[in-house]
Amino acid sequence: MRFGFVGLGFAARWLHLPAVRAVAGATVVGGVDNDPAQRAEWMRQGGGGVYGDLAGLLEAGRPDVVVIATPPDSHARLAVEALEAGAHVLCEKPFVATLEEADRVLQVARDRDRVVAVNHEFRFMPIFAAVHDAVGRPEVGRAVFLHCTQFMDLPPWDEKVPWRAAMPDRSLFEGGVHLVDLLHLVAGRMPVAVQAATSSGLDPSREADAIHLLTLDYGAGLLAQVTIDRLCPAGTRYVDLRVDCERASLRASFGGRAFLQVGVKRAERPGVRVDFGPEGLAWSERGLARSVLARNPRNATQKATQRLYQATVAALRAGTEPPTAARVARETLAIIEASYRSARTGGRVTLGA
Repeated sequence: MRFGFVGLGFAARWLHLPAVRAVAGATVVGGVDNDPAQRAEWMRQGGGGVYGDLAGLLEAGRPDVVVIATPPDSHARLAVEALEAGAHVLCEKPFVATLEEADRVLQVARDRDRVVAVNHEFRFMPIFAAVHDAVGRPEVGRAVFLHCTQFMDLPPWDEKVPWRAAMPDRSLFEGGVHLVDLLHLVAGRMPVAVQAATSSGLDPSREADAIHLLTLDYGAGLLAQVTIDRLCPAGTRYVDLRVDCERASLRASFGGRAFLQVGVKRAERPGVRVDFGPEGLAWSERGLARSVLARNPRNATQKATQRLYQATVAALRAGTEPPTAARVARETLAIIEASYRSARTGGRVTLGA
């Protein structure tokens, strides 16, 4: 299977290129980027030839799959061009900029009998997969409350990547899409309604969702929250997931966890407790009892992307839908759009209305 790339920056070289190389029978036929420095680094890393535009790559390289790793405002246009040329598409998150763009891409994919997948690689990390797999087991029960959080000292306006820093709807749409997608994975269905609030902190001249609070109502007694704080001067907690179920609470923490407790802490067992997961840990809690579910390996994001690629290629070869199909990414985008709409209006937004 032949892969071509559009956008040869960090994500393409650090995540996607090694992922293609981890797929049996996959080859890279070249890439496209406007930046000479990115093209030079791509060639230095053995990514193959470079082309002036996507049309040149499609004609000369004849890729079976086009990997899109450009800023999100170009995703829809590039995906349509690749699909109309007969290639499948694997797109970086976020999928596209709007639901209208998503619908157009999906329609072209149906018309051309092609597949579009999105790199929601967190689904393939052992810690999050373990939490998802545990929900519903007899000793755990059904989920009643989901909570996903991110705390870091990185205001949207201080982003080093210009296109990211320029986005007023930044935190939930670009980085926070992982949090929303994880809740979507665990819940297994769309929420019936959402309500959100955002803040740019204490400076009224700023326009960005540096703090984003989102409540999701899934119906049938299941509620969820997303909390993003990009103004947190404490230590970074990149993604923490909590799933409270009928008989146990499931937890996952990505970004490294090393914790030693000796003695007594309120509401916990006395004695010695060690939590160690260099790139993330998942565990189950029932009362004061805890058990480890999974640990992430080193280079967890790269390895998760490799697993996503392997699953996607297997689906393409079998003629089935890949696990991170654009259809699912569109649902995640719908939740995010509704969240920003709620934050602007101050009201509850019903999904599908």
